[in-house]
Parts: sequence; structure tokens; C-alpha cells
Amino acid sequence: MRCDIGFDEALGLALENVFPMASETIAVDRAVGRVAFGPVHARVDSPSVNASLKDGYAVVSADVETACPDSPVRLALSGVMAAGDRPGHAVFPGKTMRILSGAAIPPGADAVVAEEFTDKGRPLVAVHAPAEPGRNILEKGTDVHCGECICHAGGLLTPQVIGLIVAAGIFEVPVCRRPKIGLLATGSEILLPGKPFEAGKLYASNVALQQAWLADGGFDVKMRVSGDSRRQMAEQILGLAEQTDVLVTSGGAWKGDRDLVVRVLEDLGCKMIFHRVRMGPGKAVGMGILGQKPVFCLPGGPASNETAFLFMVYPAIRKMAGLVFSPYLHLHGRLESTVRGQADWTQFVQCDISRNGAGIVLHPKKLKSRMAAMAKTPAVIVIAEGVEQIDQGSRLSFTCFDPALFMHHGANAAGTAQGGL
Repeated sequence: MRCDIGFDEALGLALENVFPMASETIAVDRAVGRVAFGPVHARVDSPSVNASLKDGYAVVSADVETACPDSPVRLALSGVMAAGDRPGHAVFPGKTMRILSGAAIPPGADAVVAEEFTDKGRPLVAVHAPAEPGRNILEKGTDVHCGECICHAGGLLTPQVIGLIVAAGIFEVPVCRRPKIGLLATGSEILLPGKPFEAGKLYASNVALQQAWLADGGFDVKMRVSGDSRRQMAEQILGLAEQTDVLVTSGGAWKGDRDLVVRVLEDLGCKMIFHRVRMGPGKAVGMGILGQKPVFCLPGGPASNETAFLFMVYPAIRKMAGLVFSPYLHLHGRLESTVRGQADWTQFVQCDISRNGAGIVLHPKKLKSRMAAMAKTPAVIVIAEGVEQIDQGSRLSFTCFDPALFMHHGANAAGTAQGGL
């Protein structure tokens, strides 16, 4: 087991020791936000025929090449084609067919004149403009060609991709299964939400925050509480491990008399990979493998718990679901005041944000009320190990957890939700 290691090394070890889950096949109406397990190939062409892009008239282009307002070309109307109709009569020279948007181009026609360039006459239609071959025609397979790969393995199934998949004739898709997450709050003072309150007790706000993030990401979660008893802790850990794919514990991760989690895990045969990381807050975080399932041990202090979860545990869980991009916004702003780090420490500094013209100003703050301050903190800057000071006015990247607040401030800066952590 690695102890007292740097944050970057710990995050690397966490990501190296988790793997995408096996596949499951689901209906496309439940697939948005999921990750394709393998390549998805189109089964049909879309459109399935050469189709009209406009309401107008299907013509032989050579018939109307000289048409103009002063000298219209008159064509005999021979029928109507609407979307979904099967192609019937052909269009011959000197003839035209009324055609509606999305309808199949009738045999013989090679262009469509938009209706605004005609007089819509019957039985003769006066055409006032030319239409070259292919004019206003969407060729068969333009949107999706049968057999083409429309989503590669690992591709995110966005609403746009879902629409393309359905157009390609696919109604079920293999996706990477999302892991089921077990959250265990430890400590005899901890109560699950909904339990009667008792003086001296605390509600399990840490796991509630984790559950909220996980639920927002579409993960199924089971929550449990264990008192400060080796036996009870072991029972809860084994019970959750049987029902879930990854276990996250909160509390009892340091070196105190009742900090039992790592000791209990090792008694159960858990292979600890690392414990204690040079990061603040969050230094007591650890990771191990119990059986073949990852276990993350988080400290109980709210700020430490949240930081370790958001910057180490949640990225690893998302990787297990095939999600390799960050769920957070990564933006740039300027420091309102100097911040300090440490030569042997990665420091996470919470900030407020505001707008200054077209840019973002970062306002570092110190935590006074732990929970209230955290709940109102939209951004975090990471001071890398070895950086002892970042001066006021410096431009640097930051992680934004609250895009709505960022947009409320109207900050206009380049950023992405696809960047690293």
C-alpha cells in the first residue's frame, strides 16, 4: 500500500484500478447520456429515397433551363406526390408533378422547382425560374447511409446521436453498464435522512451529497450507516459489496481510536492501493480492492469528504460507466487576491466568481461555516504541489460546479465540460 502520496499519483492509481463495466442492451429511449459499448452501424438509408426538400413541382430540368418571369415555361400537371406516397407515374418532358416536402422524387424528374417560382396553375403550371439537375433534392442516404458507423465505441449518446440512431433504423443499443454504488456512512453519531433526530447525532450529509451527485449522473445508489463497531462495520461493508459494484465509505479513515474503516477492510482481505494523500482538504482518502470491487475510503469532515469525492472518487466511478470526460466546467479567470499553496501539497481553494467586463474574477475564500460555505461555493482552484503562491491578478484555470450561477453572472470565457480534472 502506498501512503502519503501526491494527489496526481493517487488519482492516476485510482483511474488505473477501475475498468468499464460489461455491456447491456437497452432501448434508445433510455439511452441518452449513456456510452456506446461498441460501434453502432446504420441498418437503413435515411432518407430511404431521393426526396424533395421543398413544396413545389418535380420537373425535367432541361424543360425549365430558360424559364424566367418574362418568359415562363408552362408544363402540364400530371399528379401529386406527398411524403410517404410510393412513386407512381413518371414525369416526362413537358410534364410536371406537384410534390410536397419529403416526398419521393418521381421517375424521370431530376429537379424540383420551389412553388414560389410558379403560379401553381392547373392544368398548366407556369414556371418562372430554372432548376438545375439535383435542385431541391435530398439524395437517398444523405443523412445516414446503410452500413456506416454512426457512433463509435465509447461515444456518448447525446440527444442528437439518439435521433441519428433512430433514423438509422436502430431501436436498441449496447451500452456500457453503469456501476451500482454503495455509500456507507460510519460513526455511531450518524443518522440516515428520515430517521428521528437525537441530540448529539448528525444526519449523513456527506453521503447525501454523494448520492445527489451520483443520482444526477444516472447512477443507482444504496446508502447504509454503520456504528463504530468492527463487527457492524464488517457486516455493512460485506452486505453492500454483495449488492453493488463499488463501495464508498465516509468517516473513520484517519488514525484515531475509532478510525476503523481501513483496518476492517484489511481484515476482510481488501488489498489497499493507497491511503493518505498529500492534498487538502481530503488527505485521509484511501482506495483498495475488495474481491474485484473498488473501495474508496473518504474522511468524515465535510470539506475533506466533498473534495476527495469530487476530484478523485467521482471521476473513477464515471470511468467505470465508460464516461471519460469531466462532468464539471473548466474555465479561466483572474485572481482577485493572492493564494498560497505548499511545496509538498496540492491545495484546493474554494472561490466565489463574479464578472468583470467579459471576464471572470475569482474570489478565494476561507471556510467559516463548513456546510453553508460549501453549498454556496461555485468554483475551486487547484494549486499544484510545488506551487507556493499564485499572485493577485494571475489568470488561471478553475473548476466550476455551478454552471447556472456562472451564467447568472454573465461571465464570458472560453470553457469546456470535456476537459480534464
